[in-house]
Amino acid sequence: MVLLEAQAYGLPVVATNHSAFPETVLDRVSGFLVPERDIDALAERLEYLIANPQNWPQIGKSGRQHVEQHYNIKVLNQRLAQIYHKLTLTSV
Repeated sequence: MVLLEAQAYGLPVVATNHSAFPETVLDRVSGFLVPERDIDALAERLEYLIANPQNWPQIGKSGRQHVEQHYNIKVLNQRLAQIYHKLTLTSV
């Protein structure tokens, strides 16, 4: 959740290729994904962000748009309602 919340606030994020992180972070668009336990890759991405603060607004904007499009509670509720509707039609 913290990665989604950070992106919703328009912050660039750095995470590992672990669990659901690749589903929530658009690598090199809304943030960066690095291999697990790869300290050098993590340091490289953090150094990139520190050296290039001019890129933060675009990365943050992309993250915000990604969260709004794919994790908006209204959109998710509509999808869930559609699934339930389809299930009720097929089970009759």
